[in-house]
Amino acid sequence: MELDTTRSYFRYYMHDGATAFSFELAGRLSDDAARQLQEAWRTASSVVGERSLIVDLSYVNAIDQFGQDLLRDWHNQGAQLVANSREAKALLQEITGQSVPMLPAPGRHSTWLPFRIAACAAIAFVVLLFPGTINASSL
Repeated sequence: MELDTTRSYFRYYMHDGATAFSFELAGRLSDDAARQLQEAWRTASSVVGERSLIVDLSYVNAIDQFGQDLLRDWHNQGAQLVANSREAKALLQEITGQSVPMLPAPGRHSTWLPFRIAACAAIAFVVLLFPGTINASSL
């Protein structure tokens, strides 16, 4: 029997926006992972101020007891818990006892936007700096 380590591996991403601070979680939120996430929030919350907390669990496939307790506490304190997969949505409904909003499919986070803009600007710069010649023939 082969162990699927990709389903149990946990990782998170933090997104610091103008009106909200969000966590994007993936994998299994084990008790140890939840404690690590709690520490990350303690550190980040000192600079978040009045912005809202959004927790995206779209890629979470399991949540241990400490993770459930942590998410329930955050939810009770006003955090918005969202999911974009049926599996994660079911987990959140079990924790909160409420319907969980689905995220819109396109462009939830603009993590790569600055890189895309820089790449487009670089291409435009090269095209303007080194214009090509076009030869045309008349009919």
